[in-house]
Amino acid sequence: MALTMVPDPRNYFPLIPAAVLAVILAGCAGQVPPGGGPRDTVPPAIVRTFPDSNAVRAVPDAITLEFSKYVDRRSVEESIFISPYPGDLRYDWSGKAVTFTFSGKLRENTTYVVNVGTDVADLREGNRMGASFTLAFSTGDSIDRGFINGRVFDEKPEGVLIFAYRLSGLLPDTLDPSRVKPDYVTQTGKDGTFSLAHLAFGPYRVFAVRDEYHNFIYDREIDQFGVPPGDFILSSREPVVNDLWYRLSKEDTTRPFTAGVRAQDRRRIGVRFSEPLDSASFTKSTFTIVDTLSARPVPIRLVYLDRFQPSVAGIFTDVPLDSPAVYRLTVRGVADLAGNLINGGARGEIFEGTLIMDTLRPSIRVQDLKDSARGLPLNPVIEVRFTDPVLPFSLSGGAVLRDSMSRDVPARSLWTGAESFALIPRGPLPAYAWYTLRVAMDSVRSLSGRTYSDSMFVFHFQTLDLRNTGSISGIVRDARGGKIVLTASSINITPRHSSTIRMGSPGPFAFAELPEGKYTISAFNDSGGSGEYAFGVPAPFRPSDRFTVFPDTIRVRARWGVEGVLVKFR
Repeated sequence: MALTMVPDPRNYFPLIPAAVLAVILAGCAGQVPPGGGPRDTVPPAIVRTFPDSNAVRAVPDAITLEFSKYVDRRSVEESIFISPYPGDLRYDWSGKAVTFTFSGKLRENTTYVVNVGTDVADLREGNRMGASFTLAFSTGDSIDRGFINGRVFDEKPEGVLIFAYRLSGLLPDTLDPSRVKPDYVTQTGKDGTFSLAHLAFGPYRVFAVRDEYHNFIYDREIDQFGVPPGDFILSSREPVVNDLWYRLSKEDTTRPFTAGVRAQDRRRIGVRFSEPLDSASFTKSTFTIVDTLSARPVPIRLVYLDRFQPSVAGIFTDVPLDSPAVYRLTVRGVADLAGNLINGGARGEIFEGTLIMDTLRPSIRVQDLKDSARGLPLNPVIEVRFTDPVLPFSLSGGAVLRDSMSRDVPARSLWTGAESFALIPRGPLPAYAWYTLRVAMDSVRSLSGRTYSDSMFVFHFQTLDLRNTGSISGIVRDARGGKIVLTASSINITPRHSSTIRMGSPGPFAFAELPEGKYTISAFNDSGGSGEYAFGVPAPFRPSDRFTVFPDTIRVRARWGVEGVLVKFR
């Protein structure tokens, strides 16, 4: 009888105590990912289920899912959605498989849909499922056949939940996703696509929600939302709805408030708000300043909203402030961009006066451009900004546009704020040419009387070289008609370039003078006529504008036109 000699492990670990060595050797039997080799990039998948998919007359006590690899258990448990809701779930794991039971009793003659979302990740590399998984079975004799698919368009479209509500038996106007959990739930994949299968026939309203709390409820001001352009009906004649598309937004129901007030000098006060304000409401607002000791009001000469930082406002007083006097500022009538009015009943903001005098003369610059900027469009809008509010002066004589031959170029100027004005040529400028904007600084005077003397602000720029541009043309088709807003946006040009066309109705379009590069094209039906995309409101329900996206990127080449582009609304 032959004997095989087995080396004593203690010969290899002579300094390790026996008890510790036993633990080490026992640990060798555990699951340890193999080291080295290529990185695992394969997403996990579901390879076996109980009951089988599309099973009928099935009344299981539990449901089992088996994965192709070891997965993070928590990611699975947070990604399982069952419709209709069968009650709380209890999970039991065994290797790569999970079995879950439900606290409630399954309904008769009902199709149940188990959706497993894309948040499921494997243990080794954190690879997530590439698409959601659906298991359907029926406690009756047939499986529901309703089906919808769509897509969420967003910078981060993956992992958004789709809430489907069946409207049968309820008033649609009363549906509030912040209070009611959906009848069906699924999750978007990496590219934002989703599908909901095996839906019962009937009317539906479907929302997209980035459910931050994983509570299957839309939490206002926390969750991003996407509202559909309308409701729809699944029926035996039309069991499928395709191309349900969403853009995400976030609801704002919080009133703005003053977040800080500071006396910058004896005549100027800076006011910072909690969020950007609506400029139209600002013109109707009321600002009052009161000395808290004497209760005397401080007369105000000017109140202005910073055009480029709309959460910041400035106040210029008629009389100088004092120190150590304390003042109270009260603001009424302003609203944020969502239309929420500031709380007019607030006690106001307390701030201290100062003895600092304004000794700085206003400086000037062109907004968002550096001197000798190149590649400006042939119809530029050049916005000039001062560091302080200035007294209006004659822009026709104080601001002049000239070409490279020092000839005056016809242009109009208009004040856009207390600190800024815009200069706009009266017609398209020649391409690939240099121009100079000159502002006579001796005509510029701040509200405090500061000015420059015998000086000139000079800004140079060059227009676009049309030899480096191309065009895109085609047609927009929309059976419903209406106003269309069409935009071409670059994806590989720095700085990014975009061009927008507003159309009175669907039809031919042409984008000209596009810098060479790759572009995407999108469009929306401007139902309100505002020129801005309407995201809609979840409750009370207000539908979004319909939109479409051209499916491919378009390469624009210099001196070349891309023709025949069809932008079609679904």
